[in-house]
Amino acid sequence: MRRPLVALLIGLFAAIVVGAAGYFLLVGPKKGQVDKKQKEIESTESQIEQQKSTYKQLTDIKNRSAEFEAKLASLEAKIPQQAELPSLIRNIQAAADPRTGVGLPWLSFAPSEVAASSTGAGFSTYDFTMRIAGFYDQVVDLIYRLERMERAIVINSVSMAPSTTILGLGYSPNLGLVACDLDAKTFTFEAPPGQAGQATTPAPQTTPSSSPSSTPSP
Repeated sequence: MRRPLVALLIGLFAAIVVGAAGYFLLVGPKKGQVDKKQKEIESTESQIEQQKSTYKQLTDIKNRSAEFEAKLASLEAKIPQQAELPSLIRNIQAAADPRTGVGLPWLSFAPSEVAASSTGAGFSTYDFTMRIAGFYDQVVDLIYRLERMERAIVINSVSMAPSTTILGLGYSPNLGLVACDLDAKTFTFEAPPGQAGQATTPAPQTTPSSSPSSTPSP
């Protein structure tokens, strides 16, 4: 009775050993390969999802390109890449023109050099001064127009005093004319002198050559 039992136990033990050896030698490596492939599949699927998300973002940007271009144009109008001094002068002339603007002469315009922003915000500034003359309401209207221009302009200071002469012409003090000295600044992405190898030269003081044909109208 004992010999068959011993033989059975030995056979069972041998079967276990053979099964374990077969698992470690055959099944184990295959399972490791399967796990590795599964991880590779999951990584590939993750990359595919990322690519899909990127493609969707790029498609959205492409579909909204006109909107972005319009916003960029608006920002460049507020803060141009270059100083764009001639266009600034033309805009101020249009705002002050006796026919199309507030109706008063401006006597002088003197810009300074482009300087780096004190806030380190990535843009540059340059100050300019103006002297204008006319009725008080006209002067105030021009100041409002400057602040509301498409080009970003900040008024630093305004100084007014009664005046009886404009461009060499005398007027009665009863008219209530005023002369105004205005200090303001505008902005640009142009690098100031000494930065990024760029340099700018301040424009000379500009004085309108024409004189008012008549007394400024209230």
